[in-house]
Amino acid sequence: MSGRMVDRPVRGVAHAFATIVAVTVTTTIIALSLGLIAVRLVGLSSYVVMGGPAEPILPIGSLVLVAPVPTGSVRIGDLVTVTLPDGILTHRVVAIDKDDSGEVFTLRDDATPSPDPVVVQPSPVIGRPWVAIPTLGYAVTYAEAYSSPIFIGLVVWILFVFAMRALAPHMSTSRRRLPA
Repeated sequence: MSGRMVDRPVRGVAHAFATIVAVTVTTTIIALSLGLIAVRLVGLSSYVVMGGPAEPILPIGSLVLVAPVPTGSVRIGDLVTVTLPDGILTHRVVAIDKDDSGEVFTLRDDATPSPDPVVVQPSPVIGRPWVAIPTLGYAVTYAEAYSSPIFIGLVVWILFVFAMRALAPHMSTSRRRLPA
């Protein structure tokens, strides 16, 4: 058997494998995008856990879906997600006090025994974590970072395939007989 005959099945397998990987990655990114859009449509927010202070309950890399909550219904012991100038965090409410500006929350992460040094006004409270899906945050972060180039590449590839199929009859390498 010649080297060419052995080479063809290997190319076919490699092509099939590459196609399966491309379709799987594209389908996953599309599914994640549609899922995140659906989450927004029902009024939830989504965040990826990037740090470890809430590690026992919210592992790093988790996708956390947060349901909005009226600040008046926040109680001591609740987990709340708040927006701060340096980021978004999810901590437990350990005290609710009053100061000159009104109600303030004292928060603490579950991994440390002492409360956070800064109290939080009710206004930056986004809501309560509704569900945390471990490791899905990694996929969401990847999809957010690379969805545009992958989408553009996919569109270019589809257009290229359509162009090649349309031009295939005109690009034949067999010799045509000229009329006599």
